[in-house]
Amino acid sequence: MSLPLKQLEELSLTHWPALNTEFMDGWKLRMANGYTKRANCISTLKSTSKQLHVNIASCEQIYNSVKQPTIFKVTPFSEPQLDETLEKLDYTMLDPSLMLTLDLKQLPHTEPKVKLNETDKLELSLQEHISLRWLEQYCEHSGVDPQYIPTMIDMIAAMPGQVLLASSLLNGETVALAMAVIDQGVVGIYDVITAAPYRNLGLCSHLLWHVLQQCKKQVSLSYLAVLESNTAALSVYSKLGYKEAYHYWYRIKPQLDFDDDVTSL
Repeated sequence: MSLPLKQLEELSLTHWPALNTEFMDGWKLRMANGYTKRANCISTLKSTSKQLHVNIASCEQIYNSVKQPTIFKVTPFSEPQLDETLEKLDYTMLDPSLMLTLDLKQLPHTEPKVKLNETDKLELSLQEHISLRWLEQYCEHSGVDPQYIPTMIDMIAAMPGQVLLASSLLNGETVALAMAVIDQGVVGIYDVITAAPYRNLGLCSHLLWHVLQQCKKQVSLSYLAVLESNTAALSVYSKLGYKEAYHYWYRIKPQLDFDDDVTSL
């Protein structure tokens, strides 16, 4: 299955929903209590009818009113002048990232190997319902503040299609996690994390391979986003068959009158 890249970008925004969205001259102003940039940014997939600086100023007013920083997501589908205009307005570039895609027909047939001791017991868990324990474990291993858990629950409840919460348990301990959103013949992979003491053992590859094998029964294409600087993750995804689809990044205008912390990606 192939999918136009702009449609893929639109689908990824749907799969990772904001809790509140305002529409302004073709742009979507997304808000989710500051949890992840992609749910708290301005999506600029459509060209505007007004001058860019006019709409940018209006966006700043709206985000200032809810005490959140103004963040633009810049993709190949944004207006060509947008990034340059934001830079001139002192917006800082953040998190240069890649969108990767995988034709699931190209998923390796062989299960990735995991470096285990003979006595180790590795189990996999796939949950199709919201799990507070899974979210707590994700926060523990990723460093996300647990205060975001209520927002995470609301976002998962708003996700379309089917959501899978996957875990790898080594000798009863959760050591790797991933989320899959299955919708419209596509599966988006989110929240991939391996517990720090268990990295470089192949656990992430092993977990994702099993998740994608499960998803192959329903879909033929997968996507995920990753920071360009995350070479370890890029190596894992490449071995599974993921290929670069397009680049994107964020532009943020620092605010002086409130905490502008927004969790990554």
